[in-house]
Amino acid sequence: MLVSFKRHAALIAGLALAGFPATSHADLIHRYSFNDKDAVKDSVGHVDGKLIGAATLDGQSVVLKNDGKTSDDDTTARVEFDQPILPKSGSASLVVWFKASQVDAYSRVLDFGDKEGPGGKAFIYFTPRNADDQSRAAITATDAAAKTAVNNDRLDDGKEHMVAIVIDGAARKLHVFIDGKEPTSAEDLGDNTLDKVHPVKNWLGRSEFDGDPGFTGSIDELRVYDQPLTAADIAAAATAGPDQVPPATAQPATTTEPAATTQPSAATQPSK
Repeated sequence: MLVSFKRHAALIAGLALAGFPATSHADLIHRYSFNDKDAVKDSVGHVDGKLIGAATLDGQSVVLKNDGKTSDDDTTARVEFDQPILPKSGSASLVVWFKASQVDAYSRVLDFGDKEGPGGKAFIYFTPRNADDQSRAAITATDAAAKTAVNNDRLDDGKEHMVAIVIDGAARKLHVFIDGKEPTSAEDLGDNTLDKVHPVKNWLGRSEFDGDPGFTGSIDELRVYDQPLTAADIAAAATAGPDQVPPATAQPATTTEPAATTQPSAATQPSK
């Protein structure tokens, strides 16, 4: 039995040295279902949110109305967290269900980070529409120019969508899943690792950039995991919907590379 255990340990060590990420269970550390009409409750952790401006709860979602308001306005409708909700593990999965129609470019479903003057720094965000009419998830250890970003189809079509942002610290990859599938290849994180994000301002509906519009739409659920979810985990969550949480598996968050899609060239990428 001892010999068998030693062989098993040696195999795990060999896989790690060969560059395979160790398997680990992804724990759900925060969950916001927005099913209370009076307060934004964290049903798993201990970080409740605050409703700011024209943000309301309808018993199923948080509804944000920001027509004409930009993020430099302290009354921008948003959910605000006084404490960081990102894990300190170096990896994370953020899963959000939302609905929006014809939003202004760069309005944020979520934005966790810091500011320097009128601009953001050391942040992670998701917008359903950028200046190139694509959705974008981005993370940076410094500023927008140095970000790692994944673009996909624009998602402000009035339909509910699920977006899963997976930061795989071991593999140093940023994955973005839309409605249970990964339509675009993962991007290398480079220096933009999760531990370098500075989550001082933690918002749903507001950007770290003063000039960006506030988000107008509804958010049905937000889940935060402390490790990468697998492609199978995310597909199961998409099938179950925002009201049920399937158990996460104990596998690394690696997937097969999807077919390449056309992306804007580096020269045409906007600054955010």
